[in-house]
Amino acid sequence: MALQDQNQQRLFCEVVAQLIIADAQVTDAERDFLQRLFDRFGFDDEQRQAVYNSVNIADPIDRRFQMLPKETHHQLLAELEAAAALDGEIGAGERQIIEDVRRRMGM
Repeated sequence: MALQDQNQQRLFCEVVAQLIIADAQVTDAERDFLQRLFDRFGFDDEQRQAVYNSVNIADPIDRRFQMLPKETHHQLLAELEAAAALDGEIGAGERQIIEDVRRRMGM
């Protein structure tokens, strides 16, 4: 993944976390998925908590998405689709975030 900047890594994680909490029910599999993402970026406990503290499911993802490098957009979409599929159903909030990312990518 082309995210070397910690701020961009955090933004990436925030978008994924927002999708995970979008249906207001976080499963163990979803929690584990996010923890693995944190692990890939080498986030410590403080950085992980900062991601959780910054996510509000009512906020649009547009600002975060625009601040991510274009070369990471496909990876973000793949992570979002994988996270959404974890509990066997894609809820309306999850679907909206994925559609927003696809639309911003011109898909």
